[in-house]
Amino acid sequence: MTEKTIICTCGHHNPPGTQLCQNCGRLINDDYDKKKTTDIMRYDGSAVRSKTKNKTLTDKIWNFFSSVKTGVTLLVLTILAAALGSIMPQQYFIPANQDPATFYQEKYGSIGLLYHQLGMDNLYTSWWFLILLGLVAFSIIAASIDRGVPLFKSLHNQSATKHPSFLKRQRLTAELTDADLDKMQQSLEQKRYKVKREGNALLAEKGRLSRYGPYINHLGLIILLVGGMLRFVPSLYYDDSLAVKEGDTRAIPGTDKQYYIRNDQFILEHYDAVSKSNTESMKADSAMNKVAKNYETKLTLFENTKDAVPGAEPELKELEKGSIRVNHPFKIDHYELYQNSYDQSLLKSMTFKVVDIKTDEEVGKHFTVDLDEPADSYKVDDNLEVNLRNYAPDFDKVEASGTLATKTPNTVNPAFVFEVDKQNQKPEYSLIKIRSSQDITPDNRYAIKFVSATNHTMTYLNVKKDLTLPVLFVGFIIFLTGLAVGSYLNHRRIWINDSKLAAHTNKNYFGLKKELNTVLAENNQSEVYDKYEAEEKE
Repeated sequence: MTEKTIICTCGHHNPPGTQLCQNCGRLINDDYDKKKTTDIMRYDGSAVRSKTKNKTLTDKIWNFFSSVKTGVTLLVLTILAAALGSIMPQQYFIPANQDPATFYQEKYGSIGLLYHQLGMDNLYTSWWFLILLGLVAFSIIAASIDRGVPLFKSLHNQSATKHPSFLKRQRLTAELTDADLDKMQQSLEQKRYKVKREGNALLAEKGRLSRYGPYINHLGLIILLVGGMLRFVPSLYYDDSLAVKEGDTRAIPGTDKQYYIRNDQFILEHYDAVSKSNTESMKADSAMNKVAKNYETKLTLFENTKDAVPGAEPELKELEKGSIRVNHPFKIDHYELYQNSYDQSLLKSMTFKVVDIKTDEEVGKHFTVDLDEPADSYKVDDNLEVNLRNYAPDFDKVEASGTLATKTPNTVNPAFVFEVDKQNQKPEYSLIKIRSSQDITPDNRYAIKFVSATNHTMTYLNVKKDLTLPVLFVGFIIFLTGLAVGSYLNHRRIWINDSKLAAHTNKNYFGLKKELNTVLAENNQSEVYDKYEAEEKE
């Protein structure tokens, strides 16, 4: 059913809910408080949808989301949620080599563990936070359309001829005496007003853009929110980690095995322990006073020239060499590789010696076990060799079958079963673990003892791709532009109908009054009357 329009005495048909006739400015809603001049001029008396329609479910939903209270509430909830996510570091900020549950519990206790279990460590990528951002964006869009469209129509179709009650209702008014309208127009145009004439009626206007400042601001916010939500699109945003041991080559995550990097060298430099320690370094363990000065990964970038087929070996072509330091990423296509952290806890090799238990003397030379690819046998001297019968890189327990079980493939707690084979003698077996050894056969003559070890250096890199930054940058610039337009520009309008003058501005009446008095003085007219100033004096 079509709602009836409101017909003004001037004959203009206005939409339902209109407060001021869009042609002559006459107040056509008798139920409206006539004292609310500022409120009624905010949208030039136009009909705002949310204030006129509330019948259907669509109307109710629209009115709910276009409400300023709803928008502010959603915005406050979003800010509070974002604040909760900043109480502790998000998961992508913690060291890449640490288990998140363990990290939060050890560093922050039971509260940290609860924080992790509730998913607050991945808050900004959670589904509910995304929905919250979407609701905020929809509320801003609804409020902008609900109020911005009627305002645009009203300002676009302004009339210079106004009803006497409209002119009288304005804060600034004046009675003109024998005014030359052409000369008044010239004076106003010199003040950069745009002038519209309708017979003996004149409308001078400038700074209309100021009225759209909040909507420009809203547009910037919407683009910022869209940019944030676009980070859930893998082709536009990618964030992962990569661990590469010194000397190893690994595919860069997110590139579909198109690019590989090799960790050629990891450089770790420390400040002087005495001069840079924040403790009494001479009394403390010097190892505790080491402060990292620089850690850097020297790398080589390769491209896989062969189609990525599961299980197939890549054919790598060297592209370039480079390095990654903290805050100095290595860039390839749209990807950036950042230095995150490093780990030197993995063992690379262990060196042993064979000792004659009776004489406590070394037998032959030392032998070194490569923990990544251990050999089966090691020649100690011409008559004695050591054979590796069993090996576990991360010892867990001895199985019922006698084999060594390992927790993980990481070389953090290795254990060995060695066989000492001496010519013309019965072989001897020993179980060697870190800080302990155990004879498997009775009355062994030879003991295998630990001499030294070398460590792998594992570099941890963050792999990032962010194509949403231009969107966020544009949104931020538009947001600041809207803020500046709404804050520093003034929308000023002056109506002259015969001998009646009235003026209105959305802010800074002092500036408008001063400017208008200058124009009136140039045309030998008396100063404007300020209704509010007169009321204050009374």
